[in-house]
Amino acid sequence: MESKGSYEQLRPLLRPATVAIIGASRSPEKIGYQVLKNLLDGGFPPDKVFPVNPKATEILGLKCYPSVKDVPIDVDLAVIVVPAKIVPLVLKDCAEKGVKAVAIISAGFKEVGNVEAELELVKIARSAGMRLLGPNIVGVCDTVESVNASFCQGLPLKGEIAFITQSGALAIGLVGWTVLKKIGLSDLVSIGNKADVNEVDLMEFFAEDPYTKVITIYLEGTDDGRRFLEVSKRVTRRKPVIVLKAGKTERTIAAIKSHTGSLAGSDVAYSAAFKQAGVLRASNFIELFNWAVALAKAPLPRGENVIIITNGGGAGVMATDAASECGLKLMDIPADLAEKLRRFMPPFGSTLNPVDLTGMATREWYQGALQVALEDPRVDAVIVLYCHTAITSPLDIADGLIEAYRATGAKKPVVAAFIGGVECEEAYQKLTEAGIPAYASPEEAVSALGAIYQYARYLRKPERTYPSMEVDRNKAAKIIHRALSEGRRALSPAEAAEVALAYGIPVPEKPLVTSEEEAVKVAEELGYPVVLEVESPQIIHKTEVGGIKVNIKSSDEVVKAYREILDSVKKLAPEASIRGIIVRKMIPQGKEVIVGMHRDPVFGPVIMFGAGGILVELMRDVSFRVAPVSLEEAEEMIKETRIHALLKGFRGEPESDIESIKDVILRVSRLALDFPEISDIDVNPLFVYEKGKGCTAVDVKIMIQK
Repeated sequence: MESKGSYEQLRPLLRPATVAIIGASRSPEKIGYQVLKNLLDGGFPPDKVFPVNPKATEILGLKCYPSVKDVPIDVDLAVIVVPAKIVPLVLKDCAEKGVKAVAIISAGFKEVGNVEAELELVKIARSAGMRLLGPNIVGVCDTVESVNASFCQGLPLKGEIAFITQSGALAIGLVGWTVLKKIGLSDLVSIGNKADVNEVDLMEFFAEDPYTKVITIYLEGTDDGRRFLEVSKRVTRRKPVIVLKAGKTERTIAAIKSHTGSLAGSDVAYSAAFKQAGVLRASNFIELFNWAVALAKAPLPRGENVIIITNGGGAGVMATDAASECGLKLMDIPADLAEKLRRFMPPFGSTLNPVDLTGMATREWYQGALQVALEDPRVDAVIVLYCHTAITSPLDIADGLIEAYRATGAKKPVVAAFIGGVECEEAYQKLTEAGIPAYASPEEAVSALGAIYQYARYLRKPERTYPSMEVDRNKAAKIIHRALSEGRRALSPAEAAEVALAYGIPVPEKPLVTSEEEAVKVAEELGYPVVLEVESPQIIHKTEVGGIKVNIKSSDEVVKAYREILDSVKKLAPEASIRGIIVRKMIPQGKEVIVGMHRDPVFGPVIMFGAGGILVELMRDVSFRVAPVSLEEAEEMIKETRIHALLKGFRGEPESDIESIKDVILRVSRLALDFPEISDIDVNPLFVYEKGKGCTAVDVKIMIQK
């Protein structure tokens, strides 16, 4: 159910000028009372708040109205807190009143199986041009207009981070946690059942919102993966988006028969989509907000050179390990820079990276070392680590760092970790407010800088290119539709090879024979050695049923192989329909890779590349992207795998034809997009030869569905 959001459409929902609470209550234990009290306690103007309850004349000192239609002025937002069965009635009143947006806190709809009632709400809202948030939500917290139209315990602190959450309970808990950690939010929005307004609409809103610098999302799932991908690609070019995606584990789906399908679980599709769209994926909510604070406060780096400055060797080692894991490049300190840094440490200090000022480091040393590092054009970012010692004050050290940061123009990202007790907390909050995101451990600081770099690298990526290619779509369509009309769920090996050829995927000629004599004749024409393999729509993995024989070198061996294949298949797959035996030329061995596709129910075709052969599921050396795959993304996929080192020419071996692999990836992507009837594709193994000599798809499997 797609609903296109825009800034103006959602402004009355998130930045309302007037709010009606429908279901406001005089009983403090009821949510209708708490929402009204929260709205007033949060600082929203009382003369712009309108309680609605036909059984009350006044609540919390405000005049109460029997219906929203009786409110004397226009209503931007109506918050509905009434039993589910009467929500449609009050929603119709809102429509008649001309309310611009509604937030339905009431539960009892899709989440309990009451789908039709929820669809009715959407129908009423859309017919009136109202945007609808919920149902089954905690509410809306907006610090810009001081709107706490929720039953959270209070408004978050003012800030520049928007938080969108599918979990109401998490929203309630995180309000208190963010206040404790001094993390400010522009908005906190609980989306509940997402009957109308969803996370994609809200991303679009916050992309335009001048009060929001970073968008964070707790996501359990999206209903329209294609739209999520398209919108987030646009949004991340303007602002960072960080997602905490729940639900990584997969339940086994017995029906999946392809290698790609068995590896491409839905979480894999989400990760691929996030990577393509520049969405940062956090692994827990602490990381989510650590990264958000860093991206809201710090400038983006211009280059890759990072320096660590510390007063403790152990902290420096921990940060070095974390930097490696986060993909940060610790620069080698040039001799001239090392000389300058030596002025701020004792003779036994170290100018290697990490730069160790030693436990004797004072405010002046920290300040001087940071200023020297930031003034050097070869340094792009700095990690400052401080272990609280008896001879220093954390706040004093923080002031020195802030002074150095400001003196150099605050143009490079600096993150800090202050390791110690309560005194350090005040220091790292002060640093963060000054633009130096600070944390309680080296790992957190390095991870935050890693997120900054991840986002900066995404923004530096060139425009994606999608090369045109010649394909014979009609030929492929005839083969696929004929198989579907016969009620089949897979193309035969010969059919799959024909479809692959129609899309320019290099496959060997695969003549089909139905007798031993014919097999010998074809083998003699092709020239030995040859391969014999069974042709059956029901047999997907031929090796599992003895359906393939390789390296056959004579007519006697052809006859023997022919008989053994038929005997084995009849024994191990008695239900299979055998159309004949394929005889093909033995293909020269190359590096074995796999290119595949699995159609994800949320994102559509997910393309896979990795190390191929029979061990693909065991090795799991694979990379994924959501189609359409660009030329640049195809290259990224190859580089992300361990087999890339082998393809580049490992230990003196010649480089493989990587360009031909990219071409196959792009063609599989195109084939999957052209035919939604294809559920899975495996090109495995794809033999890759030396650079300039191409590749050959030894085996192609194509699964289909109506």
